Amino acid sequence: MTGIVVSVICFFSYLAVASHVGLIDQTVEGEVSSIELRASLTLMILIGYLPVAHWYLRKWSLQSFGEVKQAFALQDNARVPSDRTLLAAGIVGWLAFITLFLILPDRDSLLFQPWRWALDYTAVVIALSLVGWSIGRLSFELIWTALHLTEIAKCLPDLNLFDRDSFKPFIQQGVQSALLIIIMMSITGHLAVKPGSGIIGTMVFMTTMLVLTMMALIIPMRGIHSRIQAGKRGELAAIREKIRLKKDRLIAGSAQESDMIVALLAMETRIERVPDWPFDGGSLSRFSFYLLLGLGSWVGAALVERLINSAL
Repeated sequence: MTGIVVSVICFFSYLAVASHVGLIDQTVEGEVSSIELRASLTLMILIGYLPVAHWYLRKWSLQSFGEVKQAFALQDNARVPSDRTLLAAGIVGWLAFITLFLILPDRDSLLFQPWRWALDYTAVVIALSLVGWSIGRLSFELIWTALHLTEIAKCLPDLNLFDRDSFKPFIQQGVQSALLIIIMMSITGHLAVKPGSGIIGTMVFMTTMLVLTMMALIIPMRGIHSRIQAGKRGELAAIREKIRLKKDRLIAGSAQESDMIVALLAMETRIERVPDWPFDGGSLSRFSFYLLLGLGSWVGAALVERLINSAL
């Protein structure tokens, strides 16, 4: 709720600033591309969203660690990135955003001439700094948490391949992390619909967001995926060795081994059918639904943009 309030305040505050300096009138009259106003308003929304997303990421991560600890009787406590590390990540994000959006697009950037800053430009610089700072921290913790879960998975005791419930914390972390990126994709999706931009730019933007979403989904499950594969290989090798021994005895004339071989073959088949990834139908359905929402925002933005251009 706090994030929504902050976003609304920033959004309407910038609208007031844009109206004061005449940016809204210039946009309506076609003197200035609508992308400038849309991008600035999007920054105002992200100012409220990103800290809330970071808070939820931390909350969900600690919850996932706790569930893994309980399921596998681990002794280690959950860990989070240090404040110093997050500070460095925030600075990197801030520098990246300032460079990408203020310095590179304009070699004679006003960024280094603060005495020439108009009110709306000042607001954009502040907003970009806050968004870059927040995205740097959020991105780092998202990746750090995913890699930490991977390391935990490598240290787990022997897995019960048939206990799929014990894998749910890894699935949950992946789906929830992807959701945070998809929401950001929905917020920023309309920026891909830039007047006069080519299809290549739009496709690059969409592909980048989709890749980030898939990374957020997959990385938290890489470790448990490797453990499942290793567990299957080990158990299948042991069962097949037993089948070989029982088969030799059966051939030698021991009819008592027949029932045991049937049971071993059934177990072999059951283990082979265990999925290598810990996904289940519900998690895949939720992820697909979230992804469709993100893609739907792009389609909606394209339709709205076309309607506005037709009206003007």
